[in-house]
Amino acid sequence: METSAVDSKKNRKQVERMTIENAQINRYLNHMGVKHSNSGYRFLISAIKLKAEHGHKIGYVEIYNNIAREYGISSYNRVERAIRYAIASFGATNKEFIARAVDDIIYGYKSQSP
Repeated sequence: METSAVDSKKNRKQVERMTIENAQINRYLNHMGVKHSNSGYRFLISAIKLKAEHGHKIGYVEIYNNIAREYGISSYNRVERAIRYAIASFGATNKEFIARAVDDIIYGYKSQSP
């Protein structure tokens, strides 16, 4: 009985800390129609990867700060704005888009037009 509870807890932690490859994220963003020319495109890749790896343990401001440091940008606001601009046509907030992307990539998404 104890073993199944431990296994269940391990499985939840594995899902929370899922690693997503950049190629999977690129395919998803291409499928969704996000343009590569937007500066927010590369930030989206990093944000989706961070959210998938850390799950609910990392907040969005912390994600933007990490990306700003990674790319040598002085303010996390620039990262947030670039991502917002890249997904503007989807009518979703950054938080909604990133969370949906993580779920779709991990659990699969249907090949439909965006």
